[in-house]
Amino acid sequence: MNMMEMGEVVAYLLRYRTAERVPSGGRKRRAAREGQLSERDVCALIDDAQESEREALRDFLAGQGMRLKVFEAGDYPGIAPGSRFFALLPDPELEQPPLYTRDAVFEALKLRQESRAELALWYLQLWLLLHTLIYTRLNRALSDVSRYQEATFVTRELVELVRDQLEILRGLGESAPENSRVLLDERGEDIPRRVKAFIDLLVRAGHLDLVRETGDEDVWQQTLLGALEAEQIGVHHLTHLIELTAAEGSDGERLLATVETPDAEADSQSSAAEEGEANTMAADEPVAAEDEAAATGSQGKTPGAQEDEEPRQ
Repeated sequence: MNMMEMGEVVAYLLRYRTAERVPSGGRKRRAAREGQLSERDVCALIDDAQESEREALRDFLAGQGMRLKVFEAGDYPGIAPGSRFFALLPDPELEQPPLYTRDAVFEALKLRQESRAELALWYLQLWLLLHTLIYTRLNRALSDVSRYQEATFVTRELVELVRDQLEILRGLGESAPENSRVLLDERGEDIPRRVKAFIDLLVRAGHLDLVRETGDEDVWQQTLLGALEAEQIGVHHLTHLIELTAAEGSDGERLLATVETPDAEADSQSSAAEEGEANTMAADEPVAAEDEAAATGSQGKTPGAQEDEEPRQ
């Protein structure tokens, strides 16, 4: 793998976040497109690279706060026999460079003229409630990566959970944290619109995949990439958003406490407001600045080799 090929491999991984030798869930291989290698070629280049070339690739990615993890068939469900699953993951021990921006998150969730602090608060609230559905509801810990195929929900469930949470907040009256009261300004279809925008962000990040589409009951599933990031970097990416939402130090510390629940045991996860374990679309992760990332197809179907290639939609 020469330097040009290394750059092409990195460009592919930054766009899609994953590559599979044999795509899972019946997904077809991503074909080559202008200025970008095919999925088949990316896997071949990584597999055939010499150790010195692999080391150079690791150094290249480390400069961007990223690392490449390789998983074999049998490591996790959904990886086809004879396949390899390559995942580009943020490294919590490395600093994320400025090119990974939060702006895409703010733009997606914005409905009117909300401040960045208000939008950060909305992202955090949606993130916490989503993990009520895919972790706490399943009595699942962050370390339960292999259960990612069980982590399904429908759009309606997240919408209803947000509404219930806002009613709880409204019931607190004056005792509710001052900076959280902006969440109560929702009107009409604001909540479904924000939920849809949030889910779209996670699909672009490769953390959610559409399993089934039936009317207004879209069924979403966590991807292996999303589960891996949840296990390996937890809530590290949320700290700067928490600080942004804090009107004063005490509020910030209180909100931070809600997302720093222990991630080793599922039974330590108790309520929607305490759901701070899994990392799905980090607001400062690379997908926020990169082109749309393709969600990994891992819907629990029997994986098999796919010889046909499919262009990126």
